Amino acid sequence: MNPQSFRWSKPVPLQGGTFSRGPFQLKDFPGFSARDLRALELYYATQLARYHSPEQRVGWQTAESQKIRFETLTAVGPLKGAKVLDVGCGLGGLWGYLREEKIAVDYTGIDLFPNVIREARQLFPEARFETRILLSHPYPVRSFDYSFLSGVFNVKVQDNWEYMKALLTAVLRQSKKAVAFNVLNAEAGLREGNRFTVIPRELVAFGRRLGVSRVHLMDQYHPLDVTLFLYK
Repeated sequence: MNPQSFRWSKPVPLQGGTFSRGPFQLKDFPGFSARDLRALELYYATQLARYHSPEQRVGWQTAESQKIRFETLTAVGPLKGAKVLDVGCGLGGLWGYLREEKIAVDYTGIDLFPNVIREARQLFPEARFETRILLSHPYPVRSFDYSFLSGVFNVKVQDNWEYMKALLTAVLRQSKKAVAFNVLNAEAGLREGNRFTVIPRELVAFGRRLGVSRVHLMDQYHPLDVTLFLYK
């Protein structure tokens, strides 16, 4: 995808009941301001109201770009038979990819927004989806083998590094083997003030400070992205 084609959509007016506002509290979103939290809710409500294709409704430009990210994330380890957690699952795109690739896993997808989860369940009734704020309602320690976060950190907030540290620490605690997540690459030249981007070497240093045994950077798969693997 051409980096110039990647655009943050402006909000559109919502018609009755398009979006159900969740009971969010700032304490559950370290690094967010109250304005950030409202903007996050409005952004995803707007995406659902504006678009028809599943990938655009959760913030990706094309199905191909979403698939490339899934291919990269799932290279973290042997997933067959693994118990996996998809944090910020949206409409269940990662589950759809795993099913299409015939990678059999015990899958759980979670998202902040009840209306998003309702639609995910309609699209993939065979999968397990839950509305959950992970920092306030964590799973037991080591509940999953692998955890994935795709696009979760792309929205710029007051302190993205603080939010990443808090959420990734929680996800690592609930994972046995590894966590894989992606972030927008600051070296790609994006010029959008409401997107959070990172310099790859700084992301690697950040990952090492999370107390993991090993980190691995993937940065050649897409012009806009980097992916980091955190191994327990």
